[in-house]
Amino acid sequence: MDFLQKMDNAVAGFCKITCIIMLAALFLLLGMSIILRLVPLFTISGYDEIVELLFIWIVILATVTLWRDGLLYRVAIVEGMLPPRAKFALAVCINLLMFGFAMMLTYYGWLFAAASGETTPFLRLDKTYWYAAIPAGGFLMAIYSLVWLFRIIWLRQDPSQEITLLS
Repeated sequence: MDFLQKMDNAVAGFCKITCIIMLAALFLLLGMSIILRLVPLFTISGYDEIVELLFIWIVILATVTLWRDGLLYRVAIVEGMLPPRAKFALAVCINLLMFGFAMMLTYYGWLFAAASGETTPFLRLDKTYWYAAIPAGGFLMAIYSLVWLFRIIWLRQDPSQEITLLS
């Protein structure tokens, strides 16, 4: 269990730090773009392609982070109005649906990334690096969905608690 907790912390830290770095790079690129429109000293080659790459990975990694913390697809006011058995059934149903969605995202994302064969127009990079975010994120989301289901069904933990995943 100690190994799993370390792996979970590593994945969580990686997702959060990477999102912050990519968001800072995105703001830097966008800020430079605005400044360079006013003072055209040089051009940024492949600007749109870099922004697209950063954006898709930010979205996927931030979603994995929210998924891990159980903060996606939650309406606390509805959970609070339900009796314990209904709250349990709702949590199981939601997590099963989330697992199904994550598995579809992984499977079809993999097919999409593997079949892309596309390159970016300016930088001539393989778009698989862009599309790989989809199955990678889906895979992590599926794992976290299974962990949440395990915690809800077998450990009987209340899904509405504000807790970390493997605490």
